[in-house]
Amino acid sequence: MADPLADLQALIDTSTRTATASVAESIAFPDRQMTAGELVAFWRDARMMAMATVGPQGQPHVAPVHSEIDGTTLRLVIYDDTVRRLDLHANPRVAFTTWKDGAAAIVYGRAREVPGSLRDARPGRSGLPRKVVTIEVALTRVYAMRAPERT
Repeated sequence: MADPLADLQALIDTSTRTATASVAESIAFPDRQMTAGELVAFWRDARMMAMATVGPQGQPHVAPVHSEIDGTTLRLVIYDDTVRRLDLHANPRVAFTTWKDGAAAIVYGRAREVPGSLRDARPGRSGLPRKVVTIEVALTRVYAMRAPERT
């Protein structure tokens, strides 16, 4: 039986071991590295994350989202008519980041739309009907650092 927290810890450890020098110097080093349990709690307490996608011509797009982390999977819901959704059809590679009080997390992965997940959502400000779709992201790299110790 899979252990989502152990799987996440293994991904954190692999990401740290294979980090570029710049990332290793600023995020991925033992004194600041979050454990999987710390990352899950940090992510759950974060109000918003920034989600980055890449458009069909390579243009970047970033937008705020809410997401949940479960082991090495992120789940989120987006409106069906967003740039993000179009971007994901062209290129499933995504990145997310969130931060607070000196702690930060950056995660990368491959997104996919959950088949059959399109459903009605509350109307927007205009009163027009809206729909949302569920996205799952298989995480491929995770960097998460605790806030620095105050001295």
